[in-house]
Amino acid sequence: MKKFLFIAITIVTSTLWISCNDDEGYEDYDNFEAVTKDFNGDWFIIGYFPDGSIAYGGGYVLYTTSNTAANDENFWIDDHGAFFEIKTTVQADLDDLVFSGPENAPELITGGTVTVSNGKIIKNGGRGSATGTVVDSIYFEAEFDWDPGTVYQFAGHKRSGFLEDEH
Repeated sequence: MKKFLFIAITIVTSTLWISCNDDEGYEDYDNFEAVTKDFNGDWFIIGYFPDGSIAYGGGYVLYTTSNTAANDENFWIDDHGAFFEIKTTVQADLDDLVFSGPENAPELITGGTVTVSNGKIIKNGGRGSATGTVVDSIYFEAEFDWDPGTVYQFAGHKRSGFLEDEH
C-alpha cells in the first residue's frame, strides 16, 4: 500500500511540475495586442435609408470588425456578404474612437467601391437585445458605387456573447 501511495504522489507531483513550467512549448508564442482592439469584434448592425427607415426590409446582420495584418490603425468592416455586401478597410482615430475610409475604397465582396464616413464606437453605449447587457455600440455611414448619392446609415451593438441576445 505504501508503494502504491508513493507512486501516486510521484505521478501527481511530476504532473504538477510539468504543467506549471511557464515556458514549456510557448517559447515562440507572441501574445500581441491589436492596435485596433477597441474597434474589433462582432456586431449586430441594421442598415438604414437616409430618411431613417430600415433599408430593404432588413434587420440585424452580423458584422465583424478586425485588425489588418499590418496591425496598425486600419481595420476591416465585413458583413460576410450577408446583406449590403461590404468588406473594406477603414482608418481609426484611436484616441477618439472614430473611423472613416478613403473615398471610393475597394469593396472586396462585389468588386465595387464604397466610401465609409462618420464612424464611431460608443463604449458601453448599447444593450444586448434580450438580456439588456451593456455593450459597445457602433455607427457609420456608407455610400456604395451601386447607388451613388445615397448615404446609408448603419447602427448597432456589439455581440454580448449570451445566446439570448443572438439575432
